[in-house]
Amino acid sequence: MISLKTTFHGIKSNIKNNLIPGIIVVVPLVITIIVLKWLFNFFDELVQPFIEHYIHIYIPGLGLLISVAFIYLVGLLTKNFFGNKLIQLGEWIVIRIPVAKTVYSSVKQIMTSLTIGEKKRSPKVVLIEYPAKGIYSLGLLNGETWDEHAHQKLASILIITSINPTSGFTVLLPFSEVRQTDLAVEQLMKFVVSGGIVVPEKFQSKNMVPE
Repeated sequence: MISLKTTFHGIKSNIKNNLIPGIIVVVPLVITIIVLKWLFNFFDELVQPFIEHYIHIYIPGLGLLISVAFIYLVGLLTKNFFGNKLIQLGEWIVIRIPVAKTVYSSVKQIMTSLTIGEKKRSPKVVLIEYPAKGIYSLGLLNGETWDEHAHQKLASILIITSINPTSGFTVLLPFSEVRQTDLAVEQLMKFVVSGGIVVPEKFQSKNMVPE
């Protein structure tokens, strides 16, 4: 005769074995849908008032299409001499507004690094001894700078916060303290988001040489 404890254990094990794989599939999908929905509504709310002023009809998704078309046209203008000069004039005006200058310059630099910079150099996953001796962290090498006082190059490394990849912190370290790994960025993100559950079985590292 099957005891109540055995039955309860079986039900608990069954739920655990099926619920966790379901969470792994559903949660990323739901988050993706929420982000896409937010982008869809954002562009719609941005453009829709102008559309309704002229045609008085609400067309779902039209705001997103118009926004994409506008961004595409701006991209075309940058390749035209007169269009490029016009955009430069607009930037010249924006950077002379105190608060707007800081926001615009920062965002433009980040976007340039993520787009144009990607073509020149793919991100490198590196290993550093941080935050203390004997404790190691994986991070992304995002750039380098020159330390005039120490007369050496420093590596700019982004350490992504575990479980919540939207936050983190940046450290500057001498290249002598940085080791380049053979891990892909995707492997690093899986490791971070899972809180170390999805850990690489093994990886290799070597001394980092500044470019």
